[in-house]
Parts: sequence; structure tokens; C-alpha cells
Amino acid sequence: MEKQRILWMDIAKAFGILVVLIVHSGISLGWVTFLGGMFYMPVFFVLAGMTFTWRKEEGFWSFVKKKARRLLVPYFSYNLFLFLFFFAKDRLLTGSISSEAFFPLLGIVYSRNCLYDMNAAHNVYFMQILNAPTWFLTGLFVSLVIFRLLMQAARGDLRRLMALNSGVLLLAVLVHYFCPVLLPWSLDCALYAVSFLSFGKALAAYGCVEKLYKKPPALLFLAAAFVGLSLVNGSVNMSVAEYGSSMILYLLAGGLGSLLCMELSLFLEKHTRYLAAGCAWLGRHTMPVLCLHLFVFSVIGTLLGMF
Repeated sequence: MEKQRILWMDIAKAFGILVVLIVHSGISLGWVTFLGGMFYMPVFFVLAGMTFTWRKEEGFWSFVKKKARRLLVPYFSYNLFLFLFFFAKDRLLTGSISSEAFFPLLGIVYSRNCLYDMNAAHNVYFMQILNAPTWFLTGLFVSLVIFRLLMQAARGDLRRLMALNSGVLLLAVLVHYFCPVLLPWSLDCALYAVSFLSFGKALAAYGCVEKLYKKPPALLFLAAAFVGLSLVNGSVNMSVAEYGSSMILYLLAGGLGSLLCMELSLFLEKHTRYLAAGCAWLGRHTMPVLCLHLFVFSVIGTLLGMF
């Protein structure tokens, strides 16, 4: 049975994907780009945590298979399309086929944009066929599997979950600072993202979004805290493990930004009609937009260059 969709959650996803499009288009909108960059990835993890349901009767492998169908099948499908397109375009049409032509397959398997962080003097870039954004699908899959194990160990108890999550967060910090490479399938990032999932679960358990919506002074305070934390922490990029000056500060900034994004989404649901409906439609189709927008940007750029 399909879950009933919640309009403001779809709107929040739309805000997240719109920031992704703005950032990846190379457009700089000042404060909008900077502050949006603090939550445009965390909001998807927080929302996933809010809608996460642990059922005792559902076996672990049954859960893994369900999430694999939801995330991994699209991941490999979109990447296969991009690989075949560029293989045909760059290799078959030119008649030049070498071992380098198959290197993107390694990127698809490794599912990480690069081997080292962006500060490395020399790097290995895996995802070269406009498929870098698809890292999110494998990263979300791994984080959900870890979160499912935590929920099972906590037996659904929120306090136990938070205690276990603190251990996973410590592991994420240690991996980040002591592992010399970015791990495949964003395992290092997934360990960190589990905290956003846990935050989302807590928001849902206490009904925080609806309760805070009725308290404008509290929202203003949280907005000021979000801006302040963002300025102190600096720019971030989860896909390559750039968390600003502090991983903890980014958790706070990303969590608050996600919460404020959801509050704004709830406002649109209550006070607009067509804008809310349009945003919700986009929010329901974030996966194809995420996976193919760089390809579409490239096609548009090529067509504009021709004219």
C-alpha cells in the first residue's frame, strides 16, 4: 500500500533540488546560494528520517531489497544510459575505442566523484560522464541501511537511537580525519548522514514542524542561529566530504536549515495554491532531475552554442 504523500514534504524536496540546480548551473545568487548550500543535501536525509518506519515484522534483508529497488535500480539505470550515450558519442562515432573508454564504469561501481578530497594536489576523478550527482542515491542507500540497523538495535526507542547515533557520529568523524581516501558508495558520508536521519526521526516523533510553525518568535531565533552557524562554519559540499570548519557545526547548520526549509514549505502549503502545487510536483520528481540535470544542461549548452 502506497504511503499518502505529505504536500509540504514534497515542497521541501523541491526547494532542495532547486538549490542543486542553481549551484550546478554555476549561477551565484549570493546569500541564497550560500545559505541554500547549507541544507540542500541534508534536507533530503532529514525528510527520509521523518518518513522512516521500522517494523519488527519486516526482516533486514527484506528492507535492503526494498531500498535497493527504490534507489539502486534507478542509480544503475541512469548511469547505464549516460555511459552508453557518451560511449557512442565519444568512441563509436569517432572509431577510437581504448581501455580509457571503459573508465567511467569504474566510477559507476565506486560511486564517488573523486578518490581524494578537493585539497589533494593530485586527484582521481571517477564520475566523468555528467553523473556526479548520482552519488546521492548510493549514499542514501548506505545511510538508510545503517540507520535500519540502529533502529533495530534501539528497538524503536528514540533515546536509545540517539545514544547509538552518537557512536556512529564519532566513527564518522574518525573516518573523515584519518581515512586517506573518500570511500566507495560514500560510506564515510553515509555514516555522517545518519545523524540527519536521526534528527528527522526526532522531528517526526515530537511533531516539531507543526508545533514550531505556530511560534514565529522561535522561528526567528532559529533563523538567526542558522545564519550565524553558517557564517562561522563556511561553505560545504557533502559529496566530497567538505564540511566547513567543523563537522558538528555543519550538523547544527544543516539540521536547522532543513527545519526552516520545511517551515517555509508548510507556509506555502497553507497560504498558496498553485505555487505549492507546482513545487510539490517538482518535489515528487526529484530523482530524475537530480540524475539527469547535468546532462540536460550540457544538451542545452550545446544547442545554444550551435545558434
